[in-house]
Amino acid sequence: MWVKGKVDISHHVTAKLFWFITLMILLLPITSKYRLLIWGSYTTGVVVGEEHVRYFGFSVFGPDKYPVIRFTTTDGEIIQFYGPENFEYPMGSVLKVVYNPKKPTDCMVFSIGAFYTHPKAIVPGILFILWMAFYLAFRAKK
Repeated sequence: MWVKGKVDISHHVTAKLFWFITLMILLLPITSKYRLLIWGSYTTGVVVGEEHVRYFGFSVFGPDKYPVIRFTTTDGEIIQFYGPENFEYPMGSVLKVVYNPKKPTDCMVFSIGAFYTHPKAIVPGILFILWMAFYLAFRAKK
């Protein structure tokens, strides 16, 4: 004879597992540039201007603003590149820059803001929001 009873379908996520998964998601934007961070050369760059760039010909909020940053490689080559999107750096600000010595145009501002505002941070950001939503929705109620 079969007796109908409650079936527990909940899954318990320990605090350690929760924080481990959260940390892994938060590190995803940084890991996309790990080669540059490990084997890149570090120097300082100077903000020399700002440019308004419109991608795809149309933007609801207007053109995006990028600081223009210039640095000199160890070989004496002067490189100029766009910094993180919509960051306000005063003209003449000195920023830490990391670049690939073999391909100096592969460079970025070395800051937390540059990692987490990069377009490659969108997917980890969405993943983080979903992880938090599922965890909070399905965690064991006390």
